[in-house]
Amino acid sequence: MSSTESAFGGMFRQLIELGVIEINTEPLDARIERRLKQFWENTSCPRCGHQSIMTWEKHDRVRCRNCEFKPVYTHGTPFHEKHLSCGEVLLAFTLYADTLLSINQIAPLLGRAYKTVHTAIREAEAAVQR
Repeated sequence: MSSTESAFGGMFRQLIELGVIEINTEPLDARIERRLKQFWENTSCPRCGHQSIMTWEKHDRVRCRNCEFKPVYTHGTPFHEKHLSCGEVLLAFTLYADTLLSINQIAPLLGRAYKTVHTAIREAEAAVQR
């Protein structure tokens, strides 16, 4: 454990390295996708304002039947255009906010670069504050 690593962070990292804890965000990714698509189905198009949004279970795009606007389902959310999956963004933010782990500790747990995790956490923080 390094001098900058919290006791919890060190133990958490060791449990992951030992295989006791496995980080698998796929179930969380699927739930977030489903919830965001439900949101799109119940909102108006950000481009034309009509209530005519369609979603598909197998596609990451949504479509306005009125103006043909076709954003990805994460458009307008902190999950949009990230190098992390939706679940990884949420996990990184939760670990940062609730466990007092630093971004330096979280990035290796996810196998991602510091800047990638930093950007995702900061944008999630800004969304929560809005």
